[in-house]
Amino acid sequence: MSFIKELKRRNVIRVAIAYAIAAWLLIEISATTFPMLRLPEWTATFVTVLLLIGFPVALIFAWAYEITPEGLKKEKDVDRDQSITHITGRKFDYLIIAVLLLALGYFSFDKFVLDPSRDAELVQATTEAITEPAAETVDNSIAVLAFADLSPEGDQEYFSDGISEELLNVLAKIPGLRVVARTSSFQFKGENRNAIDIGQELNVGFILEGSVRKAGLQVRITAQLVDAGNGFHLWSETYDRELANIFAVQEEISTAIVGALKEHLGLEIEATTRVITSASTEAHEAYLRGRYLVVQRDPAALNGAVREFEKAIAFDPDYALVHAELALATLLLPGYTTGLTMTEAIARAAPHAEKAIALDPSLAQAQAAIGFLLSAEDKMEEALAHFRQAIQINPNYSIVYNWLGLRLVERLGRYAEGFAAYEMALRLDPLSIPTIENHLLALIERDRLDEADRELQKLASIAPGHYALHRGALTSQDGKWANAILAQLDALRINPEYKPAKRGLTLHFAIIGLDNEALAISVTPRPVVLSMLGRTEETVTTAEAGLVEDPKNLYAHRDLGLALASVGDYARAGPILEEIWRESGGLITRNGLFRAADAAALIAIHRETGEDDEVGKLVTAITDNVRRCREAGIVATGITPHDLIYSVDYEEGLAAYLSGKQESGLSLITKAVEDGFFIPPRESYLQALYDDPGFAPIRESQEARQAREREKFLTIVCNDNPYETVWRPAEGTCERFAAESGT
Repeated sequence: MSFIKELKRRNVIRVAIAYAIAAWLLIEISATTFPMLRLPEWTATFVTVLLLIGFPVALIFAWAYEITPEGLKKEKDVDRDQSITHITGRKFDYLIIAVLLLALGYFSFDKFVLDPSRDAELVQATTEAITEPAAETVDNSIAVLAFADLSPEGDQEYFSDGISEELLNVLAKIPGLRVVARTSSFQFKGENRNAIDIGQELNVGFILEGSVRKAGLQVRITAQLVDAGNGFHLWSETYDRELANIFAVQEEISTAIVGALKEHLGLEIEATTRVITSASTEAHEAYLRGRYLVVQRDPAALNGAVREFEKAIAFDPDYALVHAELALATLLLPGYTTGLTMTEAIARAAPHAEKAIALDPSLAQAQAAIGFLLSAEDKMEEALAHFRQAIQINPNYSIVYNWLGLRLVERLGRYAEGFAAYEMALRLDPLSIPTIENHLLALIERDRLDEADRELQKLASIAPGHYALHRGALTSQDGKWANAILAQLDALRINPEYKPAKRGLTLHFAIIGLDNEALAISVTPRPVVLSMLGRTEETVTTAEAGLVEDPKNLYAHRDLGLALASVGDYARAGPILEEIWRESGGLITRNGLFRAADAAALIAIHRETGEDDEVGKLVTAITDNVRRCREAGIVATGITPHDLIYSVDYEEGLAAYLSGKQESGLSLITKAVEDGFFIPPRESYLQALYDDPGFAPIRESQEARQAREREKFLTIVCNDNPYETVWRPAEGTCERFAAESGT
């Protein structure tokens, strides 16, 4: 007799089936009912393990024993002629059917009775999980306000600010404690606001405030911890010390504050994080002056900060913190002044970033400086690793979250991750202007306009020029380009030298067909604008000048390649764009090294030279960028201050059109234009699209919108120009408008 037949005869297989079904049913019942009975989590696991162990035991038992009319006997003791295994087998069949019916009944009960109840509980639990941590976050959180300068001459604000910031930095490294960043907590400097109001605005549970009085080599520091929920003082102390002992007194204050927080919050804090010290009081004071200047973020202040940090290093060459801050200030300069290229900034900053990390790799600022340096060199993955290390060292390092978000979004196209970083930065620094701006623009492109408007209102009092500019970004959606221009002019009335407003005006004047105004508002319009205006020669010479200014800058090379392709010089454009495509690693992002427009230009070049096999890779890269955008919730069509022209629908339509799916491509491009996207009208690499008969109605729709928006704008500024003090229409513009409109 074969082994399988013997297993069947002895009912081992039936036992296995019955046991498996019954065990599954018991496991499901225990997993469902044990939590309801408040039994420990391990009990359900115990049942599962017990049943698994029982399975081989049951099989061995079924093989070795047989049920007889006289009871249970060993199989070897039963005469085969007297065996009733066939009768027992039928009983097992009935048992299996019964267990299956029980399982089916349980499944129905679980599906239609228990599931709705569990879903309701899950919704409630999720709601509590969202709201309860928020309440805990308020309790386990603190804002360190700028300490008041009570010095006799009132000239020690940099010093009092520095003391406040250093205490903030010590507290920021405490696990479980959320510390609002300097930018937001210092917004209340000089304001007579009570702790309760400030706590509500910053969403914190505690406020640390105080004053500093410095006279000669003596310093008096008063600090007090306030409960922001009721305004009661929890702890207060005054310290009179020699200036030479300033680091020791900072240690004393932070230790006392931590003790008070432990008492009131129950935080598990083993020891106070160390204050970063220098052997030189002069070096420390120069560092504080540098920090006071660097946060002001304007060209003069940044240059002043660099000088102060250099003084500090002269006093103390091994002051790691100052090396890191000097590297960061130097790398920030190109964004605020035209006197220093990024290549030059990298060369100056690199030695200091490297020295900082060599002196103290556990310093968050050193990790941030290396990260910023690597990102400037376009080594993004390495940069992200150092940014994350900085955050691990200091979980409240808000500006690094902002930098991390920018690199993820603009350079790597990881839009969902970048948005999460923006949200974390805003949580830690709710009144920071760049943090609000980045989050605001991210909300607009996700069509979350009500939330964007709430963020916008924060800027109204703390940064009116920024408020005006971004009000234009919000109200110009759906192709309301005149709204963007009016808002940018409002920003110029607040600050006539506001470069982002002038840059936006250059673009938008070109979009609505006011060519002379576009050229006049900017000293050097960007190549993309010059191409839109049909100024072929200037498009190329401007891009060439940018490359001469910074020959190692890959973005300058990219701009020249696109400019050449825009005017039809494919022979020169091809090698440049091909090199940039390789440098990008085949990645297309909205505003990174290689964009959809660059891909479209390179596709046109490949088709001109008969290299059609390369087209598919470029189309796939565009499509992949569209996918990442949509997965991150980016849906809005429009023009943003940072990324000249952008539309997910247009990119998807362009990819489809260039891959040979003209009908579906034109449909998406039509939708993009209807939603307010503007297609540059004079790009040589888009000539195939322009020549398609299906594009004619798209062009007509765009030109009609141009005319409407131009009329709306000129009706305002040609009658009683409210911007007379900062801007006037070009000569002849209003006369032509009057003649055309009959007014």
